Amino acid sequence: METQEELKSAETKRKNKKLALLLLIPVVVLMFGFTYAQVPLFRMFCQKIGISISPLNEVEYASTGRMCKVLYTGVTAGTLPVYFKPKESVQTVEVGQPFKNSYRFVNMSKDTVHFRPVHSILPEGAATKFTMTKCFCFDDQTMAPGAEREFEVVSVLSADMDASIEQVTLHYTLFEKDPETMEKNREIPNIASGTATGGSN
Repeated sequence: METQEELKSAETKRKNKKLALLLLIPVVVLMFGFTYAQVPLFRMFCQKIGISISPLNEVEYASTGRMCKVLYTGVTAGTLPVYFKPKESVQTVEVGQPFKNSYRFVNMSKDTVHFRPVHSILPEGAATKFTMTKCFCFDDQTMAPGAEREFEVVSVLSADMDASIEQVTLHYTLFEKDPETMEKNREIPNIASGTATGGSN
């Protein structure tokens, strides 16, 4: 039989767990809100923390002879009925040299879908060293029922990336979009036409 002290301890633990959950909810909401934010907000964020967004002709390549493994992963948020998968889930690339991959998208439903891909880079130390010269990140997409598409990604790991980093993950999350909101945002320039560098572009 539990003592009074044990019961009190168990009740305290339950309250702490409940408090932790309540504190976590706004954090999750803020994270979702940021990744779902509009391109100008993202640009301001990048400039604030020192992440560069440069024209393609400013990308510098170098032959380092140092190899790094790149993992490609992705998930769909909510119930978005879109299947997508990289052509190669793992690549071994040379740091300082460009490399490319592609993603295949399939609308598995009988309805037109609207979504936005948002990417992130792990580990944190590689985020500002991973430059994408061609990507579909933050591009609002519309796919007809049963439609299939393929998008190419061209990237480079900066030659001055920490030598202790031997593996980098490029992760995509697809967020469903409201078509009316997409129409309003068509006037906003897309940064994917330039070079995106950093953790969430």
